[in-house]
Order: sequence, then C-alpha cells, then structure tokens
Amino acid sequence: MELIIDVLILFIVLNCMFKLSLWQLWQRLAYSVLLGAFAWWSVRYAVLQSKTQIADFLQDTSALQTVAILVTIESAVGLSFCLNRLQDGGRRWLRSLLYGYPSLLMFPVVFYLLTQTVFAATGVDFGTTALLFAAGIIILLPLLSEAARWLLPDETGRLELHLLLTIFVCILGLMATEHGRMVYAVKEAPVDWLSLGLTLGLFLLLALAGFLLNRLKWKVRKS
Repeated sequence: MELIIDVLILFIVLNCMFKLSLWQLWQRLAYSVLLGAFAWWSVRYAVLQSKTQIADFLQDTSALQTVAILVTIESAVGLSFCLNRLQDGGRRWLRSLLYGYPSLLMFPVVFYLLTQTVFAATGVDFGTTALLFAAGIIILLPLLSEAARWLLPDETGRLELHLLLTIFVCILGLMATEHGRMVYAVKEAPVDWLSLGLTLGLFLLLALAGFLLNRLKWKVRKS
C-alpha cells in the first residue's frame, strides 16, 4: 500500500512539474513560494502526527474515498485543461481559468512529505527542518519545471505528457484508495528490488531516449 502511495506522489509531483513548465517564470516562482510558505506554516501540525496515525489513515476506507474524490476532480480539471489547450477556439475565460489552476494535490503531498522528513530528521530542530524543506521546494520546483522545458522545448509535447501523467494520476489514485474493497487476501512476498530497479532504469532510459530524439527532431525542424 505504501509503495502505491509513493508512486502516486511521484506522479503528482511530475504532473505538477510539467504543468508549471507551461507557466511563466514568475508564476512558477510564486506557486513555489506559496508551497514553501505552506510547508513552513504546517510544520506545527506535522510534528503532532505519528507513523501510527498515518498508517491508520491509509487504512481508513472513508478517508481514502474522500481522497479518491479529490484525485478525480484534480484529474478532471487537468484533462479539461489539456483538451481545451490542444483544440483551437474555445472560450477564452475558460482557457485562462484552467491555465491558471495549479495542482492543489501538491498541498497534501507537501504535508505528507514534510511529516516523513520530520520522522527521518530525528534530533533536528523542527523549525530548521521546516525551513530547509520549504527552501528545497522553492528552489527545486522551478528548477525541475525549467528542466522539463529544456528536455521538451515543444510546448505541445509537454502538454501531451501532462495529459498522460494526469491519466496515470487518476488511475493510481483509484488503485491506491479503493484497496479496502478487495475481497481476497494478498499474499505477502518480499519486494524484488533488483527487478524493480532494472524496470525503473529501463523506463528512465527509454524516456530519456525519447526526450533526446524529440529535442533533436525539434532542432532539425527549427534549422
């Protein structure tokens, strides 16, 4: 269960990164500062959490169904933005509204990652942990979105990837939040980290190759 949650968080961050790559620099910085300020403010609540409370929340069917609704709404907004952006025409106010809508799922993601950071940084002052965590968000998120712009200079390519990531987030969100409805017992088995690492490495290698080929194709067209 925790592995699915971690993968879902990864896709939410990647999806947000590609959405921010479509924004202007000042917009990316403003959103990153807002997330950093939220992390600094919410540390007072993060320190009150425990691993047991988080584990109970991840097993609470009612709470997970609420999360599923939020993920579905976020995915619907993301899909609407991509489809509206790809097609010509449309209402200008709707396009502007969808364009300016950030990923609100990043706020619970930031809070969850902050709690995990507090658990890991034992013996470190909570204020220092929150400050470093917030600074990391403010610095890394604009850099990652800029890296996405560098890897995919074509805006249409980034938009299509944003569309695919939105679909993945929706599917993973439903998978992660509907596990309580299973009517069979899953057998416990150790994680094959070697196979998992090889699969992830192959995926990253193919993704990098696709990015480089797309960039080369874009340069050839431009020249």
